[in-house]
Amino acid sequence: MNIPVKAMLMTRDLRISFRMLHRSCKTAISFKRFCQEGEEVQLADIVFGYPLGDNRYAVLEKKEIENARPESKNTIALDRFVNFFEADPHYFEKTYLLLPDRSEEAYSLLRAVMEKTAKAGIGRMTLRTRERPVLVHYYRQALVATTLRYPEEVSDPQVYQAIRDLPRPREEEMELAMQIVKSLSGDLDLSAYHDRYKERIEALVSSKMDNAVAVPEKKKGKTPAKSLMEALRLTAQSLK
Repeated sequence: MNIPVKAMLMTRDLRISFRMLHRSCKTAISFKRFCQEGEEVQLADIVFGYPLGDNRYAVLEKKEIENARPESKNTIALDRFVNFFEADPHYFEKTYLLLPDRSEEAYSLLRAVMEKTAKAGIGRMTLRTRERPVLVHYYRQALVATTLRYPEEVSDPQVYQAIRDLPRPREEEMELAMQIVKSLSGDLDLSAYHDRYKERIEALVSSKMDNAVAVPEKKKGKTPAKSLMEALRLTAQSLK
């Protein structure tokens, strides 16, 4: 069955972001790319090294990397239906709201079946240049698609010796701890929690509105070499 849908990201990142400015002239800070020999490098002269250990790299061209990426498809291919409650939430990555795209009857049917059976469809989904396992499931009168991490991307706590060596609690300790948990138990209400750091920054910004500055246009001139970490971040961004 083919059910056309429109996918939109269901979550949003509301973290505070800043732009670095020069204290004295208030111009924005920008960066250039420099190799470790101190020479400025243009994007066309950058190749990518896959680390092999002992400071050895397999050298790859950007085009070679792009050719290895999966073909971007506008489809979610479902392989089978599984019990949604068997899915480990630690594998969940991003969730997309699926809206019917002139497919109201088929969409409504699949939604009703998933709601009634508590089943989810699992398959593959390619977003931009990365293929991900995906779980399509019912949520609040809608169908949503949650991309999943691969098994090797989730650590198993039992591989750590510090976890395996933990002592067993004594019975009296367990009884006391159980009493505390029982006394503090209640319903889950996420609305009781707020991003207090974001609220404090917004209040701080409001207090400085009268002294806000206009950032001048970037001027041409020499830019000091940036750190290796900053160069690596820019290189990683160029691969996206």
